Amino acid sequence: MLPPNAKPYLVRAIYDWCLAEGHTPYVLVAAAQPGVRFPAGYEKDGRITLNIAPRAVDAFEMGLDRIRFMGRFGGQVHGIEVPMNAVIAVFAAETHDGIVFGDPPAPPAEPPNGDQPTEDAGSEPPATPKAGSPRLRLVK
Repeated sequence: MLPPNAKPYLVRAIYDWCLAEGHTPYVLVAAAQPGVRFPAGYEKDGRITLNIAPRAVDAFEMGLDRIRFMGRFGGQVHGIEVPMNAVIAVFAAETHDGIVFGDPPAPPAEPPNGDQPTEDAGSEPPATPKAGSPRLRLVK
């Protein structure tokens, strides 16, 4: 098993490899993890797959603790934030080659007073996600 502090380096390595090979880098993210920010309605089964290719995003930043960028959903630009602990996998969209880290631990339970966290994404209804989104294939 890899130490948790190796994950950002491996994500960066697969990202760079994808670009060098002319592939499209994608990350599979545990959508309910604390700190994950994206427009509501695009997750499926608690996960969201994000295209992080330079041609698909603006203001891309990949640090040791998180990935941040501006991305388009339903034709509108949104700020996206993914803590490294929420990254389940990073892979090439065309071949599905990459690394699967597995699901992170479940997020903490709801606050005892029943307060729900709020998103600052505005009050617009979410757009419908596109059908035929890529699926991750585990290669053994």
